[in-house]
Amino acid sequence: MAIARGFNGVGLALVVPAMNSLAADYSDDTTRGSAFGWLGMASRLGAMMGGTLGVLLAPTTFLGVPGWRLAFHVLALLSVALAVSTWFLASDPRPPSTSEKSTASVARELLGEAKDVVRLPTFQILVAQGVAGSVPWTALTFAAMWLELVGFTHWETSVIINLNQLTGALGSLFAGLIGDPMARRFPNAGRVALAQVSTASTVPVAAVLLLALPIDPSAGAAYAAAFAVLGFVMPWCPPATN
Repeated sequence: MAIARGFNGVGLALVVPAMNSLAADYSDDTTRGSAFGWLGMASRLGAMMGGTLGVLLAPTTFLGVPGWRLAFHVLALLSVALAVSTWFLASDPRPPSTSEKSTASVARELLGEAKDVVRLPTFQILVAQGVAGSVPWTALTFAAMWLELVGFTHWETSVIINLNQLTGALGSLFAGLIGDPMARRFPNAGRVALAQVSTASTVPVAAVLLLALPIDPSAGAAYAAAFAVLGFVMPWCPPATN
């Protein structure tokens, strides 16, 4: 399982930057926010459907194969299909290079560019914020287990988590659509201000969720509402600032 998760992480590390690069190349400064908003929405809806499928397959058996193993096989088949379709159907919008360079020279150029970027104070601040900003997202991976420890049933937990994913999808799209006009109105601060509103909004909502709500499954509506609001305001940063 650990090896499989490791390979899955390597695959995601390869796919996500390439996907973001394609989205950036196919859009311009006036439409980039909406492009990343739709991309984030699709990603979250896919996560919601995939999580639901995994929950439904977990207790089943198909041709002697346990459901949780079948979920891994389904993910692998979909990934292969996506890779093949991208290979044959996707095209890089950038013009082809006219100069032929060796792999070593290209690697040296990339290494030099990477060193220049690392020296930028803005990039260093972004990395520091990314380290701190990844903490709540990592903590949310335990949200389902936490809700069950509170006393919610499996079905109630899945409803609350899926509601969080659904509002997160809407929040990603909202941030992308709002980010573009904000960037036109305030070119130097519009997108960043929108991201700061998102970051500031999550703090009181998370405080209510963790500190104010009773540890009692009878408060299910309040938990669902808090997770819905949290899901809507948390994902603004990527589509708003890309």
